[in-house]
Amino acid sequence: MKVGIVGAGICGLAAARTLKSAGHELVVFEKHTSVGGRVSTRQQDGFLWDSGATSIAPRGKKIEPVMLQELSTLDLIKIEKPIYVHKGLRVSPGHAAGATRYTYKQGNQRLAELLAEGIDVRLSTPVDSIDTVGKHYQILGEEFDALILTPPVPQTALLLWSLGETRPMTQVCYRHCISVLLGFKTPLPPTNYHALLDAEQVHPLTWICLESTKSPGRAPDGCSAITAQMNAAHSLSHFDLEDEILVGQVAGYLKRLYGEEFGEPHISKVKRWKYSQPESYATFDHVNRKGSRLLVASDGLLGGHVEDAYEIGTRTAALLVEED
Repeated sequence: MKVGIVGAGICGLAAARTLKSAGHELVVFEKHTSVGGRVSTRQQDGFLWDSGATSIAPRGKKIEPVMLQELSTLDLIKIEKPIYVHKGLRVSPGHAAGATRYTYKQGNQRLAELLAEGIDVRLSTPVDSIDTVGKHYQILGEEFDALILTPPVPQTALLLWSLGETRPMTQVCYRHCISVLLGFKTPLPPTNYHALLDAEQVHPLTWICLESTKSPGRAPDGCSAITAQMNAAHSLSHFDLEDEILVGQVAGYLKRLYGEEFGEPHISKVKRWKYSQPESYATFDHVNRKGSRLLVASDGLLGGHVEDAYEIGTRTAALLVEED
């Protein structure tokens, strides 16, 4: 069976890996210039940030033996320090006993690169519509026996619409997220945590990842790197705000937390995620009809974390393997 997969995020790569191990031919189409989707790493001038998922917590799911036993662990790092919480930038050890988390020395996008090894991934190849030729599906002139669609639900719905199809997914909605990536020409002060979370989602700064504490090599000697993410409401209302203003807002918060030196970053970048995390979900079995060769593997069917993405990808691919 020849399968086309739209999207080379963790979900699409999990599906591809599952199908390849079962002996099927497959092609993965990715509109961006690299794999990983929201498992994204940015770097500039010796600074390195994870701009989407800042850590990976396998939580005993299917991705765990893949990461720890099947893929190379050469660059895999267990994050030693926990997540703490903040309430109005007042810090406390609320998440001191959380799940075991990992990162990669080269950035979390390394996981996607490892999963993509040996797979036919067509980068910079957006898919805007799908056609049918007899019992086959056609993408960009290439025919497939089956398709798996992994983009966020709104984008997947458009692809289904191009075939005159709909699926019961209208209740799925997503939250926006603005990630602000900052580099400073000063080291971070000692902390007992690698990240801070506003568990109540009240403060504009919902997540702070101290990249230089999380993993070595994230900044030049004597410097530090921080990824800061805004909460859903703030991200939505400030989504189109100029980068300079967003950076200034975040730097002001970091200055209160870590001192005057963190009020003016040496380098900064802003990444806007329109479909950051699903806030509501559709049911996998309702969306994917038994016996169908056109399947949906969006995060809106399970969850937006890395381990969830891998889970939904393998589950969707297994349906095709069972039907073959």
